[in-house]
Amino acid sequence: MIKWDGHSHSMFCRHGSGEDTGKMIEKAIELKFERYSITEHAPLPLEIFDDPELAADFALSMDELPDYFSHIKDLKKIYSDRIEILSGLELDYIIDYDSFFDDFLDQYLPYLDDLIISLHMIKGKNGISPIDYLPESFDSELIQFYGSVEEVHKAYWNDVKRLLDKPIKTKHNNKRIGHLGLINKYQKMYPANFEEAHYQSFYKELFFQIKEKGWDLDFNVAGLRKEMCGEVYINDSMLKWCKHFGIKLIYGSDAHEVDSIGRNYDLYLKKVND
Repeated sequence: MIKWDGHSHSMFCRHGSGEDTGKMIEKAIELKFERYSITEHAPLPLEIFDDPELAADFALSMDELPDYFSHIKDLKKIYSDRIEILSGLELDYIIDYDSFFDDFLDQYLPYLDDLIISLHMIKGKNGISPIDYLPESFDSELIQFYGSVEEVHKAYWNDVKRLLDKPIKTKHNNKRIGHLGLINKYQKMYPANFEEAHYQSFYKELFFQIKEKGWDLDFNVAGLRKEMCGEVYINDSMLKWCKHFGIKLIYGSDAHEVDSIGRNYDLYLKKVND
């Protein structure tokens, strides 16, 4: 199995460390990674946020895309003899914004070697609300809007199911969902009180659909670095069904800084191979 970090960010990310992307690649080379995907947050629809500074903190702007792809092209030239670099994006699926999603892919797919589709946002108090921004906003914009933590989780998973059914254009016919289970980021503060039997029944159906629709999954270890999560976003209950249905899991550090490159890769190997 090729040693591949399939989910990382860059110096373009304003909620990251701002460290040079080359330094992150050099760390990956030092750790003997053979393939490295740079998957910066793709631009969002302009109307999602009223505050342009807040919008800029979440994702690239359309104006930055040429410089971003040029940056990756330069990095490929510098490091191509030591590591395979994939030009990618992490593109958000947002309910009711399918036309933006489709138009964006139509325009930028030629620039992409890799693509992650993630769900960071669902319907909430302010129209569309992020699920992973701050615990305070998770409460004020989502729990108070839906009435309970459990209803917030149901809304997230309903959007996941809609994504599974969506036709996605990809260059190599590979489709990957980023950090499935991101809804659990604040689970130690806001636990969802479902019975285990509910989870097992739900996951069995969900992961069957993931396999049937041809999706791969991001084995995203960033949740281990989040104090209020404390686990891989593909948790052990999910992992059981991934193995049962033979779903491909690709390691993702989700690094926004040099120090996170390669974190918990040994755990990934252990979990997927047990």
